[in-house]
Amino acid sequence: MPATPNSDTNFVHAHQLDPSSQAVVPPIYRATTYHQADPWNPPPFDYARSANPTRNALENAIASIEGGVRGFAFASGMAALTASFLLLKSGDHVIVSEDCQGGTQRLLRGVFSRFGIAASYANTDSLPHLESVRRPNTKALLVENFSNPFLHVADIPNIVSWAHRHGIEVWVDNTFITPYLQNPLRMGVDLVLHSGTKMIGGHSDVTAGLAVARESGLAERLYFIQNAAGAILSPDDAYTVHRGLRTLPVRMRHASRTAYELAQTLAGNPAVSTVYYPGLPGHPGHEVAQRTMTTERGFGQMVTFRLKSSEAVTVMASRLRWARIGAGLGGTETIVSLPELHCHAALTPEERRIREITGDVVRVSVGLEDSTDILEDFSQALVF
Repeated sequence: MPATPNSDTNFVHAHQLDPSSQAVVPPIYRATTYHQADPWNPPPFDYARSANPTRNALENAIASIEGGVRGFAFASGMAALTASFLLLKSGDHVIVSEDCQGGTQRLLRGVFSRFGIAASYANTDSLPHLESVRRPNTKALLVENFSNPFLHVADIPNIVSWAHRHGIEVWVDNTFITPYLQNPLRMGVDLVLHSGTKMIGGHSDVTAGLAVARESGLAERLYFIQNAAGAILSPDDAYTVHRGLRTLPVRMRHASRTAYELAQTLAGNPAVSTVYYPGLPGHPGHEVAQRTMTTERGFGQMVTFRLKSSEAVTVMASRLRWARIGAGLGGTETIVSLPELHCHAALTPEERRIREITGDVVRVSVGLEDSTDILEDFSQALVF
C-alpha cells in the first residue's frame, strides 16, 4: 500500500531504490552522456540536460509528495519561475499577488515585459479585485499562498474556482508553507512552484527551484522548456535538495512550534506594533489557513512584525545574539531579514511605500535552535 502523499513516510520513501545497487539513498550520477546499445530505441537517459538519474529521483519525489504527474528541478527558484512564464506567449497577460517577493516583479518588469507579456498585481484575498484586473488575454494567475513579507493567506479553492471559470491557469508558489503543510494541486491548482533553496533544501547550502504540474499536458509543455532552455539542477545539488526534502517534516514541526511561540511573545512586547502570523487567531487569514492547511502540523516558520520605529530595528539588529541578519530563509538557523533592504530591494521606493514595506518591518525565518534561546534572544533585543 503506498504511503499518504504528504505523510512523513512518503517524504522518506517517495523515491525508488537505485535499480543497479538497491542503495537506500539515490546515488549521484555525474555522467553527461550514456551508451546507447540500440540508438534506434533510445534509453531513458541519453544526455544530462534532458534527464539525469539523480535529478529524476528528486523530481519524482516532489511530484509524489505534492500529488502531481511530474516534477521538475531547476538551478534556482527564479529559474523555475522563468520557465513557468515561458509557458506564456507575446500578447498574454498574467495576474500576480500584489504582496509577492520583489524578484518576481523584477523579472516581469525587467525581462518579460520586453517580450510582450503584461502583468497586473492584485489583492488575491479579493475576488472582486481579481475580476477588476482580469483581461480577455489573461492566461495565468500566480499566487503566493503565504505572501512575502506580510503572510496574507490565499484562499486557494475560491481562487481556483474563479480562475478556471475564466480559463485561467493557477500557479502557486508553495515555498513558505511547503508541501508538508499544504498541497495546492489537490485543491485544483495547475502548477506548484518552490524555491528549493529555502525550506526544502533547509540548510542554507544549496540553490534550487522546483515545479510540479497537476496534468500531463502542462507537464509536457514545461518539460520542453526545461530541456530547451537548460536551466537544470546539477546532480550534486539535486542530491543535496533531496536530502533536505527527506527531513522536511521534522524540521517544519520544530520550526513551526517555535514560530508560534515567537509570534505570541512578540505580540506581547511593547516595542512591537503589529505581528503577522497566520497561526494567531487575530490574523485576518487564520480561518483560511485552518481550512486549507494541515494546521495540526503547524502554521509555518515565517513570522513578520512591525516595530514602532525604524531606529528600533537598528538597535534590535545590533543586540541579537543567535539570530542571523541576512536575505535568506528556511535554514537551520533563525534568519532575520529587513524587507526594505533584502527581499524587496528590487522595488522602487514608491512601490515599497504603496505596499507598506518600510524600515520598521522585520521578517523572521525561525530555525532549529532551542525555542527558549530564540524567545530570550528577541526579548532581550527588543528591550529599549
